Amino acid sequence: GIADIATFGGPIKQFQILTSAERLRKYGINLQDVIAAVERNNQNSGGNVIERGGQGFAVRGLGAIKSVTDIENIVLTSVRGVPVFVRDIASVEIAPPPPSGILGYTFKAEQIESNSGTEGIILLRRGENPSEVLKLVKDKIALMEENELPEEVKIKLLYDRSFLINHSLETVGETLFAGVSIVVIILVFFLGSVRSALVVALTIPFALLFAFIMMKVAGIPANLLSLGAIDFGIIVDGACIMAEHLIRKYRSATPEEKEQGIIKITLLAAQEVGREIFFSITIIMLAYMPILTMTRVEGKLFSPMALTLAFAVIGSMVCALTLIPVLISFAYKKALSNLEKPVPHRKNPVLNWVEEKYEQFLQVMLNFPKTVVIVAFTVVIGLISLAGKLGTEFLPELDEGSIFLRCFMPAGVTIQENAKIAPQIREIITKYPPIDYVITQTGRNDDGTDPFPTNRTEILVGLKEYKLWSDTIKKKDLVARIQTDLQNHFPGAFFSTGQPIIDQVMEIVTGSAADLAISAVGDDLEFMRTKADTIAEIVRNTQGAVAVNIEQEGEQAQLAININRENAARFGINVSDIQGMIEAAIGGKIISKVYDGTKRYDIVARFLPESRNTVEAIKNLQVPSASGAFIPMSQLADINYVEGQTNIYRINGKRMVTVRTNIRGRDQGGFVAEVSKKIDKTINIPKGYKVIYGGQYENLERAGKQLSVTIPLTILLVGSLLFSLFGNTKHTLVTMSCITFALGGGIFALILRGYHFNVSAGVGFVSIFGISVMAGVLLVSAIKRTEEIHRGTLKEIVIIASVEQLRAILSILVVAIVGLVPAAISTGIGSDVQRPLATVIIGGLTSTLIFAPIVIPPLFYLTERKRYEKEQSANAPTITL
Repeated sequence: GIADIATFGGPIKQFQILTSAERLRKYGINLQDVIAAVERNNQNSGGNVIERGGQGFAVRGLGAIKSVTDIENIVLTSVRGVPVFVRDIASVEIAPPPPSGILGYTFKAEQIESNSGTEGIILLRRGENPSEVLKLVKDKIALMEENELPEEVKIKLLYDRSFLINHSLETVGETLFAGVSIVVIILVFFLGSVRSALVVALTIPFALLFAFIMMKVAGIPANLLSLGAIDFGIIVDGACIMAEHLIRKYRSATPEEKEQGIIKITLLAAQEVGREIFFSITIIMLAYMPILTMTRVEGKLFSPMALTLAFAVIGSMVCALTLIPVLISFAYKKALSNLEKPVPHRKNPVLNWVEEKYEQFLQVMLNFPKTVVIVAFTVVIGLISLAGKLGTEFLPELDEGSIFLRCFMPAGVTIQENAKIAPQIREIITKYPPIDYVITQTGRNDDGTDPFPTNRTEILVGLKEYKLWSDTIKKKDLVARIQTDLQNHFPGAFFSTGQPIIDQVMEIVTGSAADLAISAVGDDLEFMRTKADTIAEIVRNTQGAVAVNIEQEGEQAQLAININRENAARFGINVSDIQGMIEAAIGGKIISKVYDGTKRYDIVARFLPESRNTVEAIKNLQVPSASGAFIPMSQLADINYVEGQTNIYRINGKRMVTVRTNIRGRDQGGFVAEVSKKIDKTINIPKGYKVIYGGQYENLERAGKQLSVTIPLTILLVGSLLFSLFGNTKHTLVTMSCITFALGGGIFALILRGYHFNVSAGVGFVSIFGISVMAGVLLVSAIKRTEEIHRGTLKEIVIIASVEQLRAILSILVVAIVGLVPAAISTGIGSDVQRPLATVIIGGLTSTLIFAPIVIPPLFYLTERKRYEKEQSANAPTITL
């Protein structure tokens, strides 16, 4: 399950050949001669096979370097018949190269402190289960400590994902348990029978078992993303409709119907609502289609949830249409065997009172159907219009139970100087009581996959469990205090804050971990840097901007060796010869390797520090000419200090300079709109240059475009399914009006809780479209069914059907609402993404619960009144005189 292991910090073993121009010139050789000799004398060879006594022996020439002595004894040349060895012109030693990264850490509870540790960063292979791989890694480490490492050497686990995984699963477990408990209680209230409620509740384990089997097949792990937003109320909706309808039929059964047997009654009753259940749940599944089309970060976050919910509702549908009728019939078999005595049931005075008042309400409202519909839709449109007050963001601020900071010292600071500051940073942070540990990483890892400059330090802050904190401080306040404290202690540095996992993901996906990255793209770096400075000033003066800076370092002092080609040619020296001298003598060149079993160590040739660490020393470097004479570097190149870029970032082949900022206290969409307006007004962008907006805002923009296409298509598909169910355009539109009720309620709920519209909330809106339509399906289907068997006015038919179906509508919507209450109010680690989703669903279904029973009957009455009156007059008997 491991893809790779990147090391960070600690000394690396090297075989270093250190010489000087004077020692080389003494014997008339140059550094390239040394390099060539070492390369030639570090290899094994094969001599085929010799035969002896009928047996073949492989011939091997073993000449690979194994030690310092082997290098020292390599012959370079001879002077008057006396061999000149490497040891004569250089010292050979085992030493580490200059560090690319320095690791430090402080663990408060264990009182462990290190300023120069060695870290292994283990990279998980894509698609593997992190929990299983972590267990295997920890088992392997324990085995290594027991059998392979010296007693005094221990491997300390600094950070892994198990804390986040375990606490997220704990949050999920608490939410699911609370949701199931509340749903069962609500079922008992609405069904009026503990036995019936438990039968319906059996849908939950059946649906989950089916979902887990399908998740196993699809390779979806059980975690916060896949299970965190499961609404058990939605899962039991189909079963609740079936059970409520069957119980009502049992209670209203006549002696003649009872004589036909419970199987006959059950079959007929199940057939009446089976089609509605099938189409309603199919619509719920279809509503998740926009989520499944999401890509990149949002797709990884929400596709598992959509698939899991789809699997669960499929399982619940199978259970509702097959298992529930059988179990309910068993529960009422004995009661139905008595032909004269009605089926006993517990009266629910609350529901009886609600039904009575609802019937009286409809009697009045159907006298003024147009007024009711106009007023209701005016209110709904008013709620929907509040969407203009909603801010937008990609995702809510995530809480991983830790803090991640980045520190940028002034450009050009060496890694050794920067590393001196890291212990001070750890000391400042660890003085806060909630802090558990602090890990600092200065520079970059050894394999160079993270090309960070030497002035950058990443700081991972581990926190104690929240239950151990005092009530006087919250995490956001702690982060603000730490950042302010660090900024005051190091005024020349720049600090930004975030979360370790999501920041790394965003940096890989978008190129920046910031909430907003504004890049000037073009060819002239100096021009773009000027524009970037102006953009940064605009951003700093915009409300909500924090941690504003330019990501790329500016120009730094460099020692430029500008080769004079004419002078070099005059001495018969190629440019490549001079470049080779610069690379090897000054920088140090890896010329070969020493193999020790499976381990490999570099052999590096380089000049001694005193021969390369000053401008004068570099000017005096001797480059061999074609005649054999040695020419000083000062005669072959102009050597001066200049200002220049140390790194250049590109996008699509174009250079770019990026201004990054985090956004606090306002929404991303509104912030970007204000900033882009100021930039367009202030900065003139010439042809060949452009300004692009990235970071998390890039994800928001992409996800918004996807949803703006897929949601309308989904609504059209839902309409098509409803038309195939009803075969009537008016009935389809009446049913789909429930979507507007849900939309208004979801928007109002977000505003009420102070949330912005983000991808999580968008997923919530997608989810409620299917569930809200179910209420309309039940009402319209019941009215049509009643019209077929009842002879009376349309008003009477609408009232009878609506009152009869009220309990079913209340039950499916209330259980769906309360099933998500725990997720909506959860504050555990990992709950941040689920809260907006749950809030939207609760708000949308609450408004559907209020408006659907009030609006659908008058709306149906308005659309069908003329048709019904026309049919009644056509069917009226005629009298001939």
